Amino acid sequence: MVDLARQAFSTNNFGLAAEIYERTIKENGPHADLYLGLADSFARGGRFNKAFEAYTNAFRLGKVTPEKLKHLVTALIESVSQEAANSNQQQASMKKSCMFTCSICRGLLNDPVTILCGHTFCRKCLERDRSQTCKVCGIVHYRLKPSKLKTNVVLSNLIRKWFDDECRAAELKAEGNKHFERADYASAIKVYSEAIALSKTDHLLFSNRAHAYASLEEYSAALEDAESVVKLRPDWPKGFYRKGVALYGLGLYEDAVIAFMQCLALDKEVTTAKDLLSKCLHKILSQLPPDDPKSQLRERGNNPTLFQVLVSNNFSMAALGPHLTINTISELRRIMEDTVSEATNFDPSQACASTARAAGTNDETPLGNGSDPQGGISEKQRCNSVPTLNIRHARSAQDHLQHQRSRSQSPDHRGPDTPGSRKRSRNPSTSAPLSPTHLSPQKCLRASRGESMAADVKDIDVTLLSVEDLECSLCYRLFYQPVTTPCGHVFCRQCLDRCLDHQTTCPMCKSCLAEYLAERRQTVTDSLQAIIQTYFSGEFSERQKIHEEEMNELAKMGVDNQHEIPIFVCTLSFPTVLCPLHIFEPRYRLMIRQCMEAGTRQFGMCIPNSENEEDFSDYGCMLEIRDVHFFPDGRSLVDTIGGRRFRVLGRGKRDGYNTAKVEFLSDRSLTAEELLETQALEGEIYEQVKSWLEGLSGIHRARITQHFGNLPDLDPHPNETPNGPAWAWWVLAVLPLDHRVQLAMLSMASYKERLQALQKVLKYLVGRRGGR
Repeated sequence: MVDLARQAFSTNNFGLAAEIYERTIKENGPHADLYLGLADSFARGGRFNKAFEAYTNAFRLGKVTPEKLKHLVTALIESVSQEAANSNQQQASMKKSCMFTCSICRGLLNDPVTILCGHTFCRKCLERDRSQTCKVCGIVHYRLKPSKLKTNVVLSNLIRKWFDDECRAAELKAEGNKHFERADYASAIKVYSEAIALSKTDHLLFSNRAHAYASLEEYSAALEDAESVVKLRPDWPKGFYRKGVALYGLGLYEDAVIAFMQCLALDKEVTTAKDLLSKCLHKILSQLPPDDPKSQLRERGNNPTLFQVLVSNNFSMAALGPHLTINTISELRRIMEDTVSEATNFDPSQACASTARAAGTNDETPLGNGSDPQGGISEKQRCNSVPTLNIRHARSAQDHLQHQRSRSQSPDHRGPDTPGSRKRSRNPSTSAPLSPTHLSPQKCLRASRGESMAADVKDIDVTLLSVEDLECSLCYRLFYQPVTTPCGHVFCRQCLDRCLDHQTTCPMCKSCLAEYLAERRQTVTDSLQAIIQTYFSGEFSERQKIHEEEMNELAKMGVDNQHEIPIFVCTLSFPTVLCPLHIFEPRYRLMIRQCMEAGTRQFGMCIPNSENEEDFSDYGCMLEIRDVHFFPDGRSLVDTIGGRRFRVLGRGKRDGYNTAKVEFLSDRSLTAEELLETQALEGEIYEQVKSWLEGLSGIHRARITQHFGNLPDLDPHPNETPNGPAWAWWVLAVLPLDHRVQLAMLSMASYKERLQALQKVLKYLVGRRGGR
């Protein structure tokens, strides 16, 4: 029977497993393992009231270790974690692009390192994270080796220049960390305190000091610092973890459960939080009952804690009774919702300002906490997000109804705080906090960057702002689409591309960039782009205007006789015929890239008249780019197909390659009589072509088909296209003719004349074959 129950449990059939366990207990008598299996089945099935009863029985009958509560932990996390914690909106909010903030530790970038996707992190944070996955965009960098990446020179210099106090605080933090590693916690606390005096809004300093206090078992001080961390960065799971550790050390296991669940609501992968959550639940469940259990029940009924009420009500949505019109699971879910919402809508600038004011008032005063005269924890020292449900503070039925109605109308509305519910108050007239855009419009980013970019805008002394700090060393202009190389240098993306067309080394330090080029992920450095758009918006607008004018000029190529088109001097191409190209020369790499970026995706192809490539043919054909395949060394295979024909009117140069002013050609329209004659002629020639192809060897036919494709079918309407039917151009491309003959046919503006010329050529080829 037990095996059947375990099998049902393993297949997630928790209801059946619970039934089997209950039947087994009735038949064979109570046993700790049976009750533990029953409790796990109830918990995973969402029946928490019965689950806790079964766990209590298991504790009474035998020894239950914290590790055996893993199914309870999993079930609780799945039950109370708000779905928004794992929704796309939440994931997006946790991946906000920031200018100065590391997305791993949420602190000021220290020794910033930019990875290939364009996002920047602290070096140590990146080295500690072994997932090789960017925490902002989710891209997996399989070849990522943080030790090989150099510090982002431009960003590092900016941070040191603009945030001198914070940088000195970071140095003190590193010194404190060394003391901590040597288990000299008192010295570490002293150094951390000095750093906090310099940077009162650095949550990492409070977190480290809380860890040091906890290591000395000074949990009241640790809780105080943990509260500061949560206030500064409610979007950082580790802050709630520090809070849970302090509460656990103080013996407030029920409060610690809520803190650890808040941590796991933001990040379900924090293993240590799960372990400590198991230990908290173990402490709660293993408490010995009093001599008079009925008096304990009466006490709990008169003054229950949130956790006790949750257990007694099975974490369900049902009301507790007529005297307490409040949804307990809703309360806990609202706590989790607050946690997730704080992280989603968090504005660091507001939090930092308020914390700085509080810290500036009295650095030695605990932030809103006080010690109980008996040495315990006073009511003020309880976890702010853990309400104590007391009947004296319960809402009336009418208040509860009004509260539920307001919540249904405004999901983000939380109502005013009550003594029994210590959640952060929100203005009931607004459904969400004001965005940074409303707070400081002069510093918000352009719409192209999105709202998330304004998350960590900081006030910078205007005397420290210099556009020279953000100039490209290649073009000596403001960075436009800045990219960072593995060696830590920053350039405009276009500038670096042009350099890499010639050599695969860094223009500054000559480090090898072959692997960087092979990745082809020259993504814009997000933080630098945001800094430029935020603090140098005027200069950025001017720089963007220049770039757009250059792109518009490229996009207008070939629009009329006054706009030149780029010319690739190489071979002869024909309308509708495939023309694969191997691009390796730097000038043509640039030309292809410009055609792609401008959106035209086409260029002209001509043949040279002499060894001097500036002397190219008077006629040519446009090639439309269908696909580009890059090699690791920068070369590329370009899949093109022939388009319009043109006649060259004038020649020019641009960025090293040829250009031309052209006039586009099209065939003259055929009269009804000419159309009949032409159709009869093309039918005759088409059969001659098929006969000529059949006379070729199998190898030759295979090569032609592989390169040019199969012979196109006859076009029933040869007069409707400006270049005539595709089959005639296919034949012209595959026939063994001199380029001058092919060029002459390309320049013809009469379909009938081209057919007559093809007929002569075929007659000559067939005659020569017969002569052999």
